[in-house]
Amino acid sequence: MTTLVKSAFCRAALLALVAVAPLVAQSSQRGQPATPFATSDFAKLKWLEGTWRGSAAGQEPFFERYRFVNDSTIEISYYRDSTLAHESGTGRVYLTVGRIYHTTGPGRWGATRVDSSGIYFIPQVNARNTFAWAFKSADTWTATLRSGATGRETVTVFEMKRLRTP
Repeated sequence: MTTLVKSAFCRAALLALVAVAPLVAQSSQRGQPATPFATSDFAKLKWLEGTWRGSAAGQEPFFERYRFVNDSTIEISYYRDSTLAHESGTGRVYLTVGRIYHTTGPGRWGATRVDSSGIYFIPQVNARNTFAWAFKSADTWTATLRSGATGRETVTVFEMKRLRTP
């Protein structure tokens, strides 16, 4: 290869990278909030703390416990029944470097909105669905799950009712 051909090839490769770079940057930021979240935003989720029974039409009930560990972490325990005797899994909601994440199993979602009415999550790693948690009262909230994994969007709304535990 002559020096002229090598130089032309290098310029073409560089131009291709420059042309693609903005597209990569845009897609990696898609859905992320414009401003970082703070601990004051995370504190707006205090209504989640407690033990909950989730139900939706055509679904088996499930049980969850949310516990604030500190001002930037909520631990979640999942249970199969109301006795809460056997934990079936765990998850976390946490604030780090201005972002709020939810993890459970291998999945991770990132929050795009949080305020006193609730929080909205989009998929990031090993996840395909979006979901929103919406405050209704001190004893009720909803979890709305949207999934398009079957090629058609499905929406399931779970009603979460506080369980009184000793």
